Amino acid sequence: MDVLRLAGVPGVGKSTVAWAVARQLAVEGVRVGYVDIDQLGMCYPAPADDPDRWSLKERALARVAAQFAASGVERLVVSGVAEPSAPPQGNGHPTVSLWLGADEVTRRERLAPRGWAREQVDEVLAIGTRETASAHWGWTRVETDGSPVNGTVRAVRGLWRGGIAGVVPVSAVADAGTTEHVVWITGPRCAGASRVGWETVAPLWAEGRRTGFIDVAQLDFAWNVDTRLGMRNAAELQRVFSAAGARTLVAVAPLEVSPDEVRAAFPRADVRLIRLDADEESRRDRALRRAAGTDALLAGDDLIGASERVIEEIVALGSRQRETPVRAGERVIDTTATPLPQVVAQVAAELAR
Repeated sequence: MDVLRLAGVPGVGKSTVAWAVARQLAVEGVRVGYVDIDQLGMCYPAPADDPDRWSLKERALARVAAQFAASGVERLVVSGVAEPSAPPQGNGHPTVSLWLGADEVTRRERLAPRGWAREQVDEVLAIGTRETASAHWGWTRVETDGSPVNGTVRAVRGLWRGGIAGVVPVSAVADAGTTEHVVWITGPRCAGASRVGWETVAPLWAEGRRTGFIDVAQLDFAWNVDTRLGMRNAAELQRVFSAAGARTLVAVAPLEVSPDEVRAAFPRADVRLIRLDADEESRRDRALRRAAGTDALLAGDDLIGASERVIEEIVALGSRQRETPVRAGERVIDTTATPLPQVVAQVAAELAR
């Protein structure tokens, strides 16, 4: 398996370009996978010896890459931040490492849809400029200023022809067993699982309770292979988080993942299964907000910029999913008319039970 690493500071287009490269390869019939390394490092508070979680993410990537390779993936596209002052890290596979760059004007324009305060944008831009200037020479630079996405994609693919970089050894990750508690949050499309999961884990981080967060759908991007990788990658991540001292894992996942699959993935953990529910009007409202880009922007989200027809198809899918009988061990929480803080409080109570 060959790996493409696309790194750089916020606003250079890492995720957009990486997703476009992966989708092009998928259409061409290549067995390809995609992962955002930022999704592999959501474990806070950070270890004292790894305050920016650079090492944590690289260890996680090595384990996840092994799962993609074992499933038959030929080419893995990885986007996300990387330690700028260090050489590109090894993940056990031939890797081409590209550092995308853009000036502050371009990055400011690209960050605008995120809705950040001006002070936050200014700080991110200043830090990004310093990091780009000090990026290690081992990264190949690719400037994206004035280039449309398809132009940058062509440039990137021209630099990544497979098998042209040597394998850099990686250090093994100690298997510390499993986290003690797993809070598994699911539900039909647009019932609010991702938002509730995030609001559940945030107070634990604020309290200093080292906790991991996983979005299983974000770990399941692979095309032209028969294996579903989301659960396998989730199990690998919880081992990395556990080795870093996390005792609790909060995960959000599609309703199609059964409770039996969850228990099998975390056999020694105390698993709490939360199933959210919401009526059609509530789910449609959430779908419209996501389509407008008012929620977190994640690669592969089929609601970002979606047409009215696509939105209605996803709402209809959620209605069909609601017909799935409640499964053994699931605690159902209706989010239709319940304020978000109350939903989160019910989830927290389930964890404390």
